[in-house]
Amino acid sequence: MPWLALPFGDGRKQLLSRKFKIQGIPAAVAIGPSGRTITKEARMHLTAYGADAFPFTEEHLKQLEEEIEEKAKGWPEKVKHELHTEHELIRAKRKAYICKGCRETGYSWSFYCKQCDFDLHPKCALKDDEDTGSEKGKEGWVCDGDVCRRA
Repeated sequence: MPWLALPFGDGRKQLLSRKFKIQGIPAAVAIGPSGRTITKEARMHLTAYGADAFPFTEEHLKQLEEEIEEKAKGWPEKVKHELHTEHELIRAKRKAYICKGCRETGYSWSFYCKQCDFDLHPKCALKDDEDTGSEKGKEGWVCDGDVCRRA
């Protein structure tokens, strides 16, 4: 690991768990060069943003969130998808979910069916047909008002 970590059975774990109020594992706490705690939620930020979360400052995380919000504005509000034909999937802000398309954990935005608790990553819900090789996200889609589906 490229960061300092305690082995699972290390005796200092209990002391640090109390100090940082850690409830479970895995956990990550970001500490700045001065020794001050930057965030006790580093694991959550790393999971949501990957390495882009560094340096974990409030300003930087807010900027990342604004970038995601801006990107989401270009997505349709609703989509029909071949993996879930029963209902339309609604663009929704979600904390954490498992994408039913790729089976990976997702954070932030999802195309979601509340009735079925069905989630797709935006990249899975809006993926271009591989046969067309199209790079433009709008091609291959037919929109009827706010509802879009593959052509």
